[in-house]
Amino acid sequence: MLESFLRKMVSVAAVFIGLGYILPSIATVIMLTYFSSQYSIESVENIYGFSGIVLFIVASVLLITIGVFIVVGGLQYLVGNVSQKIMFFGIMLSSFYLFCLGTGSALVLQEVSLLTLLLFGTAILVVASVTGYTVLSFRLKFLACLLGIVSGVFLTTATLNSQILDLVFNWNVPFPGPFMSMAILEGLTIMLASTTGLIYFIVGNGEKPVIHVFLSMVALIYGIGVFVGCLVLSLNFLNLVWKAPWELALHGQPDWVLSTVIFWAASLGMLVVGGIALILSACMGFVLATKHFSQL
Repeated sequence: MLESFLRKMVSVAAVFIGLGYILPSIATVIMLTYFSSQYSIESVENIYGFSGIVLFIVASVLLITIGVFIVVGGLQYLVGNVSQKIMFFGIMLSSFYLFCLGTGSALVLQEVSLLTLLLFGTAILVVASVTGYTVLSFRLKFLACLLGIVSGVFLTTATLNSQILDLVFNWNVPFPGPFMSMAILEGLTIMLASTTGLIYFIVGNGEKPVIHVFLSMVALIYGIGVFVGCLVLSLNFLNLVWKAPWELALHGQPDWVLSTVIFWAASLGMLVVGGIALILSACMGFVLATKHFSQL
């Protein structure tokens, strides 16, 4: 009974998080397109800035695609098992997404900064980690898990030192990390997920309670990060709209821009709900693990 309810709750969380990637990213694409139209191609600096925003738009489209994969994966998990191909392609798209963000940041800043290098490094390490984990060699699987942990450190360092979208919008709002979670918790999620993969590889299916505990920790940390990060960002967007008549961030912008920001703020609610569902799933996972441990 508990396992069946947990499966349904995880599926609900996946669907809402997937939609939370899709809908806000649509608003991001609209706003980035609007900002890119304000660049006049008259100087090298403007060309670099325009190119950087275009890459941010590409990254947002990739995030929409990742959201679709997550929704499909969540529905598949509800009725059966998630296709490994969907998981593999989703992770590969995530690495390309980070690569586009890193390149776009370099073009907007017109320099190869620490943020750019760390995003490049994270993208490369994620690809290497996933590829290494799919092979049969014990050493490569072990190395792949370690690379995953290092990629989490890189991503955390990158997002703590710079908010990527703020490079374009400059609205002075707390944008979350690339995957819509609080920066430090996002990196910690990747590190813990890689650790979970390492433990699963070592103990196998024989220690399911242990795996349930670590998976629940991953869900709890990411759920809290998504819930808090997106809720705070949504409230800040609404605050910008409210202050638009007299403050510079959105002052003088067309009404459709304000409507897009309101849609952006409202669509972040999908991620807030998804975060709550993940937190509840994590709690049920801990209960299930406790039940299994008591039967040993």
